[in-house]
Amino acid sequence: MRVFKAYFLILNKYKGTVFIFFAVFMSLSLIMAKVNGGGGASSFQQDSLDIAVVDEDQGEFAGQIREYFGTHNQVTEMKMDQDKIADALYWRKLDYVLVIPEGTDEVLSKGEMPELSCMKVPGCFDSAYFEAALQMYLQKMTALTGNGISLREAGQKLTALQKKETKVHMASFVNKRQGDMSTRFFLYVPYLFIAVGVSGIGLVLLRLNRREVRERTECSSMPMKKRVAEITAAVLVYGGGLYLFVLVAAVVISGGSILTDPRLPWFAVNIFTMLLFGLSLGFFAGMVAKTDDAINGIVNVLSLVLCFLGGVFVPRQFFGAGVQNVAKIFPTYWYVVNNESIGAMKTVSHTFVKNILTQSMVSLGYALVIFAVTLVIVSARRTSEA
Repeated sequence: MRVFKAYFLILNKYKGTVFIFFAVFMSLSLIMAKVNGGGGASSFQQDSLDIAVVDEDQGEFAGQIREYFGTHNQVTEMKMDQDKIADALYWRKLDYVLVIPEGTDEVLSKGEMPELSCMKVPGCFDSAYFEAALQMYLQKMTALTGNGISLREAGQKLTALQKKETKVHMASFVNKRQGDMSTRFFLYVPYLFIAVGVSGIGLVLLRLNRREVRERTECSSMPMKKRVAEITAAVLVYGGGLYLFVLVAAVVISGGSILTDPRLPWFAVNIFTMLLFGLSLGFFAGMVAKTDDAINGIVNVLSLVLCFLGGVFVPRQFFGAGVQNVAKIFPTYWYVVNNESIGAMKTVSHTFVKNILTQSMVSLGYALVIFAVTLVIVSARRTSEA
């Protein structure tokens, strides 16, 4: 068991690197599970801005603005004073100051767009939304006045429409458990398995496969088959530890409820296939890379690219059709699809089982292909060195 023990002795030297990925995974999964898992029907609230109107026209339009936008914002009137306005914006007492110049009523009455000026807090995105709403209001106003409706009547019509409440219903999951802590936690497992799989296996194999170490081992009395068997056993034990860690963490996070959850076996199947994919990537990196920096580069690129395109970090629904078509190439995409289906599971139907197993085979297929390609590369390298 000398090679088996050597594997974990070397791994102990890199425990800091591996621990960082564990810490990132736990922090990310817990924070995102809390944020995304706590949404509900009452979580929507429209933003409200502190807006001041400087009326230099002394007409009807300023009053109409205050009444129209005062429904969802705090709208006040103030006189033009550059120092006071700058002070109010600086201390965030105001978000936006709208200046209505002289002749605005006359321009609007002709159905023409007036030129308004403003002062606002730099970098405030809410101000951009208000400006978009203001532009839309002006377009409606000019459309009405341009068709013969008086300015006063046009303002009354628009204000009446604004006061009509729009009911907002937040999108709900297929069932109440689909967005629970367990589902959100398992969503980020690919990042852990890819990052820790590549670093924990790749860095160790890189040391064991150094030419001087390999030649010394091959000159010893230990058969090659035994050496390979002990390395394989060490990788499997390492992978089993990762698998158990995720399951135990899920039990702790769910308060033990996951143990009686009928979805647990399917979550276990889904993460197991992703574990094999992560281990195969680690095997590939350890056999192909030449330096520690190369391993670290592989870890960062693969973990981030696969998780972003697969829909782990960014919901895949946000992707365009073209990006989604590309994302379907990667196993992380199908892992996320499975995770969503398992989270939404109500009953175990034949279609459900077929879809889960079929999509899980994508990760398993990638693992086998990467493993086979690595063996071919290693065999070709040994032949050239012989």
